[in-house]
Amino acid sequence: MRAKWVGIGVLVTVAVAAAGVIPAVAAGRSGDADRGKQAERRAEQSAFRDAAEQDKAGKAGHGDKGRGGKHKGDGPAEASARGVNDDPGFVQVFDNNVENLPTADLRCAGDWQDLVHFMKRAPLKPDLFVVQQISGRKQLDDYVGKLSQVIGEKYAGVIADGSPKAMNSPCGAPKDHQTNAVVYRKARFTDLGLGKNTWIAQSRSSGKCANSPQARTQAVKVKLHDKIANKDLTVASVHWATASSGGPPCSVANSAETAKEMAQDGYGGNLMIFGGDMNFSDVDGAKFRPWYRDLNGDLGGKHGFRDAAFAGCDGNKACLGDNWTNGAHRRIDFLFARTATGLPRVTGFHTITFDEGDAADQADTGSDRGDRNYSDHRAVMARIHY
Repeated sequence: MRAKWVGIGVLVTVAVAAAGVIPAVAAGRSGDADRGKQAERRAEQSAFRDAAEQDKAGKAGHGDKGRGGKHKGDGPAEASARGVNDDPGFVQVFDNNVENLPTADLRCAGDWQDLVHFMKRAPLKPDLFVVQQISGRKQLDDYVGKLSQVIGEKYAGVIADGSPKAMNSPCGAPKDHQTNAVVYRKARFTDLGLGKNTWIAQSRSSGKCANSPQARTQAVKVKLHDKIANKDLTVASVHWATASSGGPPCSVANSAETAKEMAQDGYGGNLMIFGGDMNFSDVDGAKFRPWYRDLNGDLGGKHGFRDAAFAGCDGNKACLGDNWTNGAHRRIDFLFARTATGLPRVTGFHTITFDEGDAADQADTGSDRGDRNYSDHRAVMARIHY
């Protein structure tokens, strides 16, 4: 509802070109339409492998170290078109909870460099990167500067709160301050000047849902003009409260508020995209949870957004499970989109494994902290079409 920097961590979610890393997405339907989708994905996989063969620096591994299970997901389409995305038909989008950009020497350690190198070796550079859990304006500015330096494209960032209040994180000072941001490629987008607009996710307290007291639950949205497509879009980053902070009981209210915010106050446009860490999974046993069903237009949800993973998996629950994003093998990080009139086409969905990040770092630098992951959350990426 409305209402101490440690290292530079650049966590950009992009698929590394690595042969054989991404198995085909599990199919859950039959018929001509399904065969057409499968053919499209086979073409994407072939293109991804072609790009990998051109990459002489090394290969990424399978799965995730010590995590178990297969990873499934589409590789990016047209992988031979490496570099800048100048296609007016889609935008390349990534989402991740960057966990305050962890380094190897912290109490809650990580290796942010893995994702930087993963991004550097990607078929296409990110157009949009939706970020959760950045420390504040200073860290975001440093992050965007490093991002621009490594990728070779200039980026800009819009932040929810430049100086969020402390939350006394169990990980200590490096994670005491948390907020959210949207990063965009300046050569493709201009900010339409509506200014940042924020709202606060709800959590349950004293038997009712109200604005969460945690700074990190403040969402942010920005309206951009796509100079290549000559179209407008709204992009938002959200972060809901954890179960211990009363978030899940308010998930239905939060999904409704997020959907409303995407088109409210002059926002909206040809495309609306939001990504986030919901801290609540999409499924409860064999059933989709109410908050997720309400959002998911492919399930008839009243808010009418398309979940990139659901599209990539054709709704197959086993495939969705394989695309877990949290260390406990839960899928709690999501990328949703809709157009002004309905559901957009989504291609190239992929969940970026920790091993892929390790392999990219090793290939680029000759070394890697294989015992450290780029985050506690696996990043997701997709091409979202107008």
